[in-house]
Amino acid sequence: MLKPNDLILLYHSENAKYLITLPEGGEFQTHKGVIKLDEIFQKDYGDEVFTHKGEKFYILKPTIADIEMKVKRTTTIIYPKDAGFILLKTHIFPGAKVVEVGTGSGAFTIVLANFIRPNGIVSSYEIREDFLENAKENVRRAGLENNVVFHLRDVVKEGFLEEENSVDSVYIDLPEPWEIAQEVYRILKGGHSLISLNPNVEQIQKTFRTLELVGFTRIKVYEILEREILVRYSGTRPKEFSITHTAYLLFANKINKR
Repeated sequence: MLKPNDLILLYHSENAKYLITLPEGGEFQTHKGVIKLDEIFQKDYGDEVFTHKGEKFYILKPTIADIEMKVKRTTTIIYPKDAGFILLKTHIFPGAKVVEVGTGSGAFTIVLANFIRPNGIVSSYEIREDFLENAKENVRRAGLENNVVFHLRDVVKEGFLEEENSVDSVYIDLPEPWEIAQEVYRILKGGHSLISLNPNVEQIQKTFRTLELVGFTRIKVYEILEREILVRYSGTRPKEFSITHTAYLLFANKINKR
């Protein structure tokens, strides 16, 4: 049975879905009506619950993508279509030590922390305190605060706190990623990967050239497009709206200098 502080997704439709942490009791208001939360404590994931208007909601267990998309945002976030590809192309595993540059809203921090737990660490750097405080709350809500260390620090000016050759992967979301290329090289393990998110081509070109000079190889750039297919009794077709360009993803691997 569900209990207080459990995280649930109340699902009516794609236009009416709510991620909530269950309080001790009370009511939850939606535009489909009011749900008495006491009734949910008599149920489990997969059960249904009704509003006072008779509208049916399903109680679903949220995925990491659900949690990521429902964070309180102070910035743009890395979409699941990009996040999944990034995870497969970098060195992330239970127990990994990874560095994130540009915490933002903490959405991708949650993704990383989920995959390095139970004993891995995400070291996340952000220069804006308001962004960092919001990210901390989002990570806490996801129940992953024990796997994240937050730093209010400008790595361009002050560098990383990590030791040389100690990090499995570095994830960069900065306007000028080439400015920290040398510092990323210092902390990254030999042969391991970095990923830089770039909204425009000009960023890619300068970052590419800098990484080659610093000591990286296998430098590749990707753009991931997502297209949902609507299946209906009346016919199946692509959805009118699709998630196209969000970022160019630049990957590279460190080579050792002898």
